[in-house]
Amino acid sequence: MFHPSRLDDGIPVEIWQLIFDNLVGETRTLARVGLVSRSWRTLSLPFLLKEVDLGSHNNGRLPEYETPSFPLLRGVAMADYSDEYRPRSLVPRQRAFLGLITERPELAMHVKAFTWTLVWIDFDEDGLTDMDLQTWDVFNRLQNVTRLDLASLHNISDQPYIRQTPAGLFPAVTHLRLVGWMHRGLVKAILASLDANKLGCLKLDHLQDEGALPNGEPIPQDLATKHSHHPGDPYGDEGIDDNLWARQERGDAAIFPGPMWFPLRFLRQRCLGSMKHLHIKLGPFADTLDQRNDITMFHETTKFIKSAKDTLKTISIGLGEHPTLHCEDEDLLGSCGTSRITIRQIYRPFCFDLTSAFLHRLLAVLTEERFPNLKRVDLEGFRIIRNGTSRLARPPNPDLTWQYIRDCPFIDDEFTKMANVDYRQPFSGYDYYLSKMDQDKLDKLEEILETS
Repeated sequence: MFHPSRLDDGIPVEIWQLIFDNLVGETRTLARVGLVSRSWRTLSLPFLLKEVDLGSHNNGRLPEYETPSFPLLRGVAMADYSDEYRPRSLVPRQRAFLGLITERPELAMHVKAFTWTLVWIDFDEDGLTDMDLQTWDVFNRLQNVTRLDLASLHNISDQPYIRQTPAGLFPAVTHLRLVGWMHRGLVKAILASLDANKLGCLKLDHLQDEGALPNGEPIPQDLATKHSHHPGDPYGDEGIDDNLWARQERGDAAIFPGPMWFPLRFLRQRCLGSMKHLHIKLGPFADTLDQRNDITMFHETTKFIKSAKDTLKTISIGLGEHPTLHCEDEDLLGSCGTSRITIRQIYRPFCFDLTSAFLHRLLAVLTEERFPNLKRVDLEGFRIIRNGTSRLARPPNPDLTWQYIRDCPFIDDEFTKMANVDYRQPFSGYDYYLSKMDQDKLDKLEEILETS
């Protein structure tokens, strides 16, 4: 039996605690320690749970899923592209953790760093299990997590529980990373719970809004594409204003898939007294998505930086470059003639205008505002501004942007040569169709989508 002051061999418990604490992060070693005896398991388990990594999105590049014969489409496969790339052990391990915390909820207090990939359903399964339905309860018990790395990579639209998040999650978070595509309710539950004044690091890695109909259901891909909005001028458009945002929050307007700007707007309206590190990665621009999300993301990024200017130490922003953006003409020979013309005459000018609009706003803030603690700014994926052309008849004068580049104290023009080729496919909504509804209801829904 475990004695409160000594283990079986007479070494004081305090010494073993120091040893086990030194092993935090070495999951396999601590797991083996727990097999030695009951007393060792009792003492080592809290240290094993201190850093929980039950994710697959950080597994990096996966050559076994790549298709070299289609280099512009599947030339590179990364673990955070899709839940298809997860190891088969992931869901069983996640369910084992859910079971442990459900049976012994007092252990939840020991979890300080938490990494999790939301995939929900295992291979060859059709729905959620009883243990999966404990996910939000278990997450709600993780009150002491300070470092949260959460990804959502699933393609499940027909399981209501997935979007029935508690009002608050992870209140102690000071370092937050969000990856993949998520419903806004989950992100809001996290942001509304944490103390923004203590948040020191925010990382949004290709974070996208999964989109929602006014009733909260995921928006189908076909409706999202059909009713997406495409303002003609990314330089002057304001994106999604506070009025439309309020309508979205009330359920009077739809939310379209695209870059999730919501965390930046939500947090910048609160006190950001400790924000030191901002890291944002955006996937390649897609002309099939609602362009207002891109524009709003640009605005909210610059406003967030301005709000946290007194404390920021590092800023890292990466724009994903579609493989066709800078490839040689001979690399496009495998595409049909129409596709080649579209890439050259429509898609590349489209990307140029969005990139230029974002960069202009970003550099204006970095040049005109004072940042007493800012030490480093990393920008990548902006190469197109060097030789791209606008699709607009009267584009803004690019000389002002280059003047900002020359005047900005944190960068030089070398960043315009930094590549950031990204093969991920944009999330454009779930591939499903609404259940049969009468024509009047459908017409009313489409009217709301048009005015959203």
